[in-house]
Amino acid sequence: MRTFYALLLIIISFGMKSQTDSIQKPLDKTNRYLSINYDNDFFSATDRYYTQGIYLEYIAPFWRKSPVSRILIPLNKRSQNYYGLAGRQDCFTPGSIRYDTLNYLDRPYAATMYLSQFLISIDEIKKRRLTTKIDLGVIGHCAVCEEEQKGIHRALVNIQPLGWQYQLATDYMVNYNFGLEQGLISTKYFELNALGDLRAGTIYDDASLGLMIRTGFMAGYFKQLTTIKNATKNKFQLFAFAKGKTKFVGYNATMEGGLFSKDIFTLPASSISPYVLQGTWGVVLAYKRFKAEYTKVYESPEFLNGRYHGYGHCNITICF
Repeated sequence: MRTFYALLLIIISFGMKSQTDSIQKPLDKTNRYLSINYDNDFFSATDRYYTQGIYLEYIAPFWRKSPVSRILIPLNKRSQNYYGLAGRQDCFTPGSIRYDTLNYLDRPYAATMYLSQFLISIDEIKKRRLTTKIDLGVIGHCAVCEEEQKGIHRALVNIQPLGWQYQLATDYMVNYNFGLEQGLISTKYFELNALGDLRAGTIYDDASLGLMIRTGFMAGYFKQLTTIKNATKNKFQLFAFAKGKTKFVGYNATMEGGLFSKDIFTLPASSISPYVLQGTWGVVLAYKRFKAEYTKVYESPEFLNGRYHGYGHCNITICF
């Protein structure tokens, strides 16, 4: 885990130097994005593990004025830079929500809620996209996943989840995320990109490597974000994509507990899978400034005796 914190310090130091040394290319002020995202394993007919996630993203040029943006990393002087703010809540449950007892071999109940400032930096010439993000928030009761899940089940006249009293204790969340994407093959109707991610902090410490393909009628991945206001080309887009990633896990507080809390309802580090395989496929429909996306995600077991898991992701984005 110390290796992850060393990498975090290197990344932050590099980011502060980049902000000082480079002259930012100004954004087109007419391009702002509001993105609404919802994850739920209901789409896979299950109710376990990562069971629900809700997050909103707002991209606008003025977020660059935030002091937090100084530790976010632009690619270079010619890159197109999109600064944004996001709010997110993630909810996790054991393999079954029908038991009011504690199972020390199963994933514990956990809830996270946090704000993120992020930067998406795109270099069209080198076909490269760098995303850096800082997360600040909490894990535990104050993330209100218990109340939310019980309220949803009550509204749907479904069984009430049992065992939330054993959820992980409240703790602080500070994470830095670094994602690099590099174009390998790019044609009018097909793209192949390499992916690399690093997360370091008090909640997640892991690194991922993978590939992504896109095919269909689409704007270039390294040319712009999916939609753009007053577009003259690619007004209509319809394409499919798929990703395959291997995640190497150092620490996961949603199973092992927070760094600063003494929690007895956790899984030991020895039972956490050292790597997790993730497969994703999705479809995107976009017209002018509107985009809709549906994605399915599948993951190998995250812990000893865990099961494979899948969930669905829905996204609506508006450019204005």
